Amino acid sequence: MVPSIPRWLRVFWVCCWAWFRASCWASCWALSAGLAMARDWEPGFRDLAAWGREMHLRPVQRGEELQLTNRWTRLRFQKDSDRVNFNDVEFRLSDRIPIEGGLFRVSQRDIDSLIAPLLAPPKRSIRPIRRIAINAGHGGRDPGNMEGRRMEKTYTLDLAIDLARHLKAAGFQVVFVRSSDQFIALPDRAAAANRAEADLYVSLHFNGFDGPGNDAVQGLETYCLTPAGAPSSNDSKRSGRMAGFDANRFDRENITLAHQVHRAILDQTPLADRGVRRARFKELTLLRMPGLLIEGGYMTHPGDTRLMDSRKSRDQLAAAIADGILRHKRLVERGAPE
Repeated sequence: MVPSIPRWLRVFWVCCWAWFRASCWASCWALSAGLAMARDWEPGFRDLAAWGREMHLRPVQRGEELQLTNRWTRLRFQKDSDRVNFNDVEFRLSDRIPIEGGLFRVSQRDIDSLIAPLLAPPKRSIRPIRRIAINAGHGGRDPGNMEGRRMEKTYTLDLAIDLARHLKAAGFQVVFVRSSDQFIALPDRAAAANRAEADLYVSLHFNGFDGPGNDAVQGLETYCLTPAGAPSSNDSKRSGRMAGFDANRFDRENITLAHQVHRAILDQTPLADRGVRRARFKELTLLRMPGLLIEGGYMTHPGDTRLMDSRKSRDQLAAAIADGILRHKRLVERGAPE
């Protein structure tokens, strides 16, 4: 005769079995979710030369450099580099260029979010560009970079006033995020542009370098929002946030805007090219329109500082930014709705 099992013990076993099954299911779900996230964040790589041929670009390899060229375009890639040169403008890639089996390879996300929009700028699907929000960086109790008596907040406001004049002359409406020496928190800067229903956002800054050889670092940097899942250009250890924002829906137009403004500044000023880069600056993450942030030279470099101190050079920089915005408008407004 088999002794009967007490009811309390049967209930205990059932509860343990249910807990075990739930734990296994949760572990499997977490593992699969983690793998899915890894797949989302770890990009697939493609044969760069083969992709170039698909885009009617001729691949030419010279040692550790691969060029893709046609009559109008030249792209230059270097082995193990996170930079690409597009028609003599430097851009930062999300992923370095590896060589596998003798083939240069490029990540699909760099194709989608950078290279393809440069080759074929997106067509704007919303209303035409009429209203520009200008943010003069820093202000009030936040002076920004300081070199002696020079304060970044003063330079940015002067540049914003000059830029507004050029934009208005070109037929744009202008919204100032700040028009005086006042402190505005970063989220409130984006909120002001959103409330004004601006079509583009331009944030003006000047850089500084605190380190050995600081007076040798010079030039122009232009930033737009980092694509979801990619590291920012200045995050070499890939330790920062990788998740996306609602503002990432403008990634393709952001890179077109950054390219046109950066190119215009290089064409019309003596500033050196330090590249179009990606960053998750707070103000850029909160926008409901395409936007960029310009670092118009280094306050720690004597030559760049002379340009900032010159009214003529500052006006030249403002005119170049306005021209870049106009170039962008012409590119992306092919049949945009009124």
